Amino acid sequence: MKKTIYLITLNILYSALCFAAIPVWKLNLEKQFPSEKYVRAIGEGATESTAKKSALAELSAYFSQTIIAETESYQKIRQAGAGNGTSSDLWENVIIHSDTELFCVRYTAAWTEPKSKKVFVCAFIDRKEAWDLITQKMKGLEDKCNHLSKLADNEKESFKKLLILTKIRLLYSEYSRLYEKAVALFPKRGDYFEAFIRKMEGYMNKLMLLKASTAIQVKVSGDKGNSIYTKLSELLTRNGFLISSDGRYQLSATVNWNEAKQNEVYSAYPNIKILITGNGRTFASFNGECEKVAAYNQESMQRSAIFRLEELLEESFIKECFE
Repeated sequence: MKKTIYLITLNILYSALCFAAIPVWKLNLEKQFPSEKYVRAIGEGATESTAKKSALAELSAYFSQTIIAETESYQKIRQAGAGNGTSSDLWENVIIHSDTELFCVRYTAAWTEPKSKKVFVCAFIDRKEAWDLITQKMKGLEDKCNHLSKLADNEKESFKKLLILTKIRLLYSEYSRLYEKAVALFPKRGDYFEAFIRKMEGYMNKLMLLKASTAIQVKVSGDKGNSIYTKLSELLTRNGFLISSDGRYQLSATVNWNEAKQNEVYSAYPNIKILITGNGRTFASFNGECEKVAAYNQESMQRSAIFRLEELLEESFIKECFE
């Protein structure tokens, strides 16, 4: 009898110790991390690392879902208040990722459940701390956009203005992504940014209208099967430029493959020179050279040379000419 009582007592004490060891956030998440002040999520896994990844994925999901909901709400409000015409789509370039970049993420110490051996971790973000960091970054982007918008207002040449507005679009796209995170943290503070957003919408509309009058002709000499022409046209179109055979502006590219054959080995040193001109002016230029490619088969060598040149254009052409 005494032995039985002793064992029962030990079990009660063991259970009490296990229960006491459970962290507050696991028992009552709202108590330790109130939702008014924190964005928080609990993750679990076989190890602390996998539990952290699980918690981070939950935080990202919260931001993605909140951003979508807030964006839809914002669009409905804007459409309802539109006076004449259709408001431009502010969220044209917004892409929601499950691995949304988050700011100020911290983690609690890991806790392992005795029976299942599962590891639990709580990831949390202090809303105010993240807000301060995000809005500081937004302010920097606002300053850059405002500076460029003054340059755009004073620029008379259409293509030059287009290039400035394209830079604004890139900055504003980054600003929009930060705005979404800020509103996901404090939904009621979205109107803080309304004046700047309206201003930028105006410039984005100007950019759309300007594209029609600044179409680009693309001409490539030394091409192989129109591969480089296709790549250049794709890059320009992807970045908002209009391609036309009778455009007022010209992109002229010259490709030199520098092919050779020695000891049954075919080789090439592909390079490209690009000029963008119009109205007697040069607006941008690009010179790029690839490393040597070689193969025992001429067709294989040429495919490799084209691939290298396309890769070079993908990595550097837009950045050097337009950013």
